[in-house]
Amino acid sequence: MLSVWTVSITVFCYLLFLFALAFWADKRFRGQQQHPFIYSLALGVHCTSWAFFGTTTQAAQYGWAFVPTYIGIILVFLFAHPILRRIALLCQQHQISSLADFISLRYDNSHLLAALVTILCFMGVIPYIALQLDAVTQGISIVAGLDANWSGNIGAYVAALMALFAILFGTRSLNLTEKHPGLMVTIAFESVVKLVALLIVGLYVCYGLFDGVLDLLGQAQQHPRSSQIVEADSAYWVFASQVLLGICSMFCLPRQFHINFVENNGDEELRMARWVFPLYLIAISLFVLPIAIAGHIIFSGNPGDTNYMSTDTYVLALPIAGGNTSVSLIAFIGGLSAATSMVIVATLAMGIMISNNLATPLWLKIQLKTLLQHKLSPRAILLIRRLTVFVVMGVAFLYHSDISQASPLVNSGIIAIALLSQTMPIIIGGLYWQKRNKIAAQLAVLVGAACWCYWLLWPSIKASYYFDPVPSDLQLAKGFALSLLMNLLCFVLVSLIWPNRTRKALNNKDTHAFSTLNKATRITNLLAVTEKVLGKERHLSLLKYLPANQHSGYASPKLLNTIESELASQIGNVSARILLSAIAEKKDVALDELVELVEEANQTFHFNHEVLQSSVENIQQGISVLDSNLTLLAWNQRYIELFSYPNGFIKVGISIRELLMFNAKRGLFGDTGDLEQEIEKRIEYMRTGSRYKYVREQDNEQVIEVNGSPLPGGGFVTTYSDISDYINIQQQLQQAKQHLETRVEQRTQELQSANLALDEARREAEQANESKTKFLAAAGHDLMQPFNAASLFAALLREKAPNQELADMSQSLIQSLNSAEELLTALLDMTKLDSGALTANQQAFAIDELLRPLVNEFSILARQKGLKLSYLPCSLTVISDKKLLRRVIQNLISNAIRYTQQGRILVAVKRCGQQCKIRVIDTGSGIAQDQQQEIFKEFKQLAGQQNAQGLGLGLTIVERISALLQHPISLHSVLNKGSCFAVSLTTCRGSLKTSKPTTEKTTDNANLLKNKIVLVIENEAHTLEAIYQLLSSWGATVYTAKDVQSAVDVCPTCPALLFLDYHLDHGFTGVQAAEKIREHWHSAIPGILSSADRSEQTRKEAIDTKLHYLPKPIKTAALKRLIKQLKI
Repeated sequence: MLSVWTVSITVFCYLLFLFALAFWADKRFRGQQQHPFIYSLALGVHCTSWAFFGTTTQAAQYGWAFVPTYIGIILVFLFAHPILRRIALLCQQHQISSLADFISLRYDNSHLLAALVTILCFMGVIPYIALQLDAVTQGISIVAGLDANWSGNIGAYVAALMALFAILFGTRSLNLTEKHPGLMVTIAFESVVKLVALLIVGLYVCYGLFDGVLDLLGQAQQHPRSSQIVEADSAYWVFASQVLLGICSMFCLPRQFHINFVENNGDEELRMARWVFPLYLIAISLFVLPIAIAGHIIFSGNPGDTNYMSTDTYVLALPIAGGNTSVSLIAFIGGLSAATSMVIVATLAMGIMISNNLATPLWLKIQLKTLLQHKLSPRAILLIRRLTVFVVMGVAFLYHSDISQASPLVNSGIIAIALLSQTMPIIIGGLYWQKRNKIAAQLAVLVGAACWCYWLLWPSIKASYYFDPVPSDLQLAKGFALSLLMNLLCFVLVSLIWPNRTRKALNNKDTHAFSTLNKATRITNLLAVTEKVLGKERHLSLLKYLPANQHSGYASPKLLNTIESELASQIGNVSARILLSAIAEKKDVALDELVELVEEANQTFHFNHEVLQSSVENIQQGISVLDSNLTLLAWNQRYIELFSYPNGFIKVGISIRELLMFNAKRGLFGDTGDLEQEIEKRIEYMRTGSRYKYVREQDNEQVIEVNGSPLPGGGFVTTYSDISDYINIQQQLQQAKQHLETRVEQRTQELQSANLALDEARREAEQANESKTKFLAAAGHDLMQPFNAASLFAALLREKAPNQELADMSQSLIQSLNSAEELLTALLDMTKLDSGALTANQQAFAIDELLRPLVNEFSILARQKGLKLSYLPCSLTVISDKKLLRRVIQNLISNAIRYTQQGRILVAVKRCGQQCKIRVIDTGSGIAQDQQQEIFKEFKQLAGQQNAQGLGLGLTIVERISALLQHPISLHSVLNKGSCFAVSLTTCRGSLKTSKPTTEKTTDNANLLKNKIVLVIENEAHTLEAIYQLLSSWGATVYTAKDVQSAVDVCPTCPALLFLDYHLDHGFTGVQAAEKIREHWHSAIPGILSSADRSEQTRKEAIDTKLHYLPKPIKTAALKRLIKQLKI
């Protein structure tokens, strides 16, 4: 642990650095400039100490690998970006400084609604700030091993410094709309600090305390407490409610609203934040679940034990438990940065809200009511704002000291956000619902808050103070959802029942609420207020835009709006309206003053007319204005130039009929039959006030677009635009489009022809491949028959060899036949793989049942070559196709023996989590790195290899079958040292009983079938003769036949054993032959069905007919074992 002085100095130095960074940023950056990356990182103020410490509790309880509130935020930035942009634009247009001001703006600047929102936010933010102070205090206690008093004192210093920071860098300026670059840079820096700190802790836990993430997860499965995290119930309803809370937090949390919208400088910041901030949230969530799992493994004790730590403290406790002071200090600084960033912004945002919507308005009303005047000055305004910041921090610290530590409320962070989320329906409704009204919004907030108290706050209070059961997360989630639903229903129903008839559309920037007062206000009174409230500099800047001779008159609505906006930016909307209402006159205006106002209005009118005329003359369009009698009232020079009117022809009062007739006679209307009818049609459009738009092409190839619109008081205005250049470009584009379409059509036809040719070539290739497959299958079957006979004759010759020399020769013959059989079997396997006839039958079996017989089978061959073949027994149960997997391992062992000249071969199984790997390791010549992919290709054998027998299909078959079984195969090889082939399989829990190999009693071959009658049916003569000789040598009386009828004729009595070939003449099968013979003898005679067709269908038919299947070529040893099993 760290000493108390080390912790204190660390906290002090860190906070001192924050002050220095903020001072530097205030001088370095301009407030109104866009800084997209800083803005994106500053949004990380959402990640408080709860996000730094408390998310491990969620992960430990529910096994969530990702924080659900972060998912809600990511959804907002990905799919609700237009909403964010709209709110940011409204805040910039109307100089919004807080969440309450924004909501008030969307509901007719309702003072009561702004006050309700402020109170609700105060109730929700205070516990949340207290939580941050709790986290700082708890972190100091853990890192330094202090008691609550010491750590609480340091927490008090931290709170005071944070309040001072918020005042210095948030309330230095009187203007509420002024940006705070120092604050934003500091919050962005703290976002980086807590991200880096959490990543360092996560890496230390995974790779310092454990051997990586896989090792951590592996130990978690074996540990009873940590395995509960992996198998925990995901609690989908709780997860969904947390996602909804994350969505609401982007709009409803005062600190988040302040950073998101009040400090936003433009669209570029939001565009970058749309992808930077979600990536930030993903990064900060990476190690939450591993830290929770590691904490459960290391602190495995129960509550009250010495080896027990709260899940909230895992981020700090794990480095301390590992004895790493540096990492524990980094973790503490990360938690401190998470807490301080939230406290600074939340305190500032709440201070502004309380000052603008409660403190300043109340103070103004009291002064105006008692003193009939106000003493509001810039200094007083700043003092009120700073005092509210201290009050917010003071109340939060008292809550932290006396309530949250002594008797903490259950899940107070979630409950606080749930309260703040009650503003969500009125925020979205204020943006998009036209039927909204302030009464509905006020009632909705009150109903939502009441439901929140009933379903969330009261159960938590009873659990903390009256020993009631602690409400579960599911109960809190339901309470939050129900309160929000009741809030929404109240808002919708009241809005429908109580329609708003007075609300103005506030989407226009120039519209402001004070215009609804309709009170006469003298300019001198307005200037007195601005001089006293805004300060000298801002007051003088306003005077520049106001002529000196107008100071004695009454203010226009536009001037009132301007001054109200200026006042609102300093003291808030509520206080601005109170001041303006106080100085507005409520008596009637005298006649002489009214005359003076009219004269001023007349002067203003003439001035505006001159400005308008000057603007019209300098635009590129021609304009003509008609009065209600359809005579020319106004025009510009461009209009005369477009139609080439003679000098003096265009004059005020000329009728539109005369103008149209002049243009028609010049041919501007084109070839029309009846000029009077065309003129009358145009005049009728203007009389009825119909809009029109058409394009006219002149004789000089000039194209003019004509737009006509009626005027509100009667009359008509028409604009004329020369669009000749646009028409030329359009024609060129049309020609280019037609040319491109022609080219595309040609290319499409060529591509279709090429596709048809490719399809034909593909069909031919498929037919050729299918023919090849059928040919190889048929050829393989036919070739297997003579191999079968040759193998039987060779085995018989070895048994009857009179001397050793002949026995050795017969053994060599058997080996040659076996090699030829392997080549043929490889060809047949490739044929099945190519044709897709090979399918996998996945099942669970003990791996030892497969490997032990294979090793025993190849041990003889290895000994003959002077090699040692070893096998490490394994008790794992795997899931695979036993026969196909046997073929893969058989090929790997066969290759290892073939290409190993000396040394040994090892077959072993290694477990890797839920997987295992069967490894075949040899000490052969090895394979070069650049050739390790080549050996898996068809008919590929490496040059220079000794004993390079076969066709080069063995490893190709291994790869194909492994792909079919979805068993990845890997190779590690070093030249002149050896190779290791590994096949990965999935294991399953539990174990299957492995059958122990039975030792066969040796029996004299001559007496194996002594005095037994055996009936053999085989349509291939050489094979029939070979089987006859072999069975006869074993003492049997053998009768042979090629079909069922001859078999019945030649066999005088019921045989003891049937030996049948599957494929007989004329499409008859051995299965059908067995049924006929058994029916003839009325006996269930045991039988053996032999075939070169090794398909599952053939085996199934044999089993269904109660025949024993024996594949060709027949091995004498296999036949002998099968006869012994039959016990005939």
